Amino acid sequence: MKPLNDYIKHQPPMRFIDSLVEANNAKAHCQVIITTDHLYFRDYLDGLPAHVGIELMAQTIAAAAGYRHHEVGEPIKIGFLLGSRKYTCAVPVFKNNQCYDIYAEEIHAEPTGLSVFNCRIEHQNKVIAEARLNVFQPPDEDAFIKENYE
Repeated sequence: MKPLNDYIKHQPPMRFIDSLVEANNAKAHCQVIITTDHLYFRDYLDGLPAHVGIELMAQTIAAAAGYRHHEVGEPIKIGFLLGSRKYTCAVPVFKNNQCYDIYAEEIHAEPTGLSVFNCRIEHQNKVIAEARLNVFQPPDEDAFIKENYE
């Protein structure tokens, strides 16, 4: 397992994943153990609502991108979740004290920074959620922020 601070910019309480298990240039495998201190934990559900799975997937994509940059000595860059397609989740809740494995694999990338990832979440080796996520990582982070947010 690799320390997440080396791979993603998200910090608690906005970091939803716990560890980077494995990664290469095109994919990542992360894990999360659901606890009551999670930002979106709901007592009445005894866990996280199913829609939070999209963010678990997005942060796994961030870890994959961060790994790629880290391996060539580049700084971690920001990325933007543009949307998801065909998100399905077989469970209504990611349950308290349970470990979930999140996988993201890049299936398309453009030089502009747009990418598409196939993602899935598994619990006890069974796929319980799937989606295809569209993301954007600007090639020049500083210029993008200056142009769009200042």
